Amino acid sequence: MEENKQKIRLMLVEDHILTRIGLKASLEKYSNLEIIAETANGKEAVDIAKKEKPALVIMDINILELDGIEATRMIKEVDRNIKVIMLTSHDSEKEIIASFASGADGYCLKDTSPEQLYTAITSVYEGNAWLSSQVAEKVLRNLYGKDISQIKQTDLSKKKTDTPQQSITIQSTSSIHIPIIPLSERELEVLKLIVDGKSNQEIGEKLFVTLATVKTHVKNILNKLSVDDRTQAAVKAMREGLVTF
Repeated sequence: MEENKQKIRLMLVEDHILTRIGLKASLEKYSNLEIIAETANGKEAVDIAKKEKPALVIMDINILELDGIEATRMIKEVDRNIKVIMLTSHDSEKEIIASFASGADGYCLKDTSPEQLYTAITSVYEGNAWLSSQVAEKVLRNLYGKDISQIKQTDLSKKKTDTPQQSITIQSTSSIHIPIIPLSERELEVLKLIVDGKSNQEIGEKLFVTLATVKTHVKNILNKLSVDDRTQAAVKAMREGLVTF
């Protein structure tokens, strides 16, 4: 890494101290990352974001006072340029969609390796969306074509899950809808591999098709989504709360 390259200023939001210590230790070995703040508290995370303006926040969902989804929404209101990656053990449809609807730029599970998390950080910092492969598979298979207003978000801040009434509808200032885009089953397979970061060559080898066939599928996907490249497709999907990118 070049010495004059600007460091990525990070804030860690995690209420388990041992997890936070381990996360900090694993990230500090990268010379282009700088951890400027850490907290176990969602409300405090919003206050720190206002004062310190980190470039990127690593956010857990189950945190003190204010859950990570609501904290992300409030941080994005402070500054849309602050990137947020959810790093959590939650992989349900509710938390995934609620996170992206709140403005999150990436979603990683806690069993992600330090190397993969570093890749996610640098990718999101550069303006891309990021989904771990397990999350991408769940999103693409289970949420395709659903209206986001029909998906309920558990009220994590109250820590009550035994009562059906303890849930709220995802709120948004604009109507967010996951459009039914006529992607074929094969195009969805290609799309998942794109989300996984696979090259055209790797996709061809995985699906046992030619490189030309892969390029045709990718072109069709981009045309159907009205975007110019893979990155635009992912960013459009995630930032608008969509899953069919």
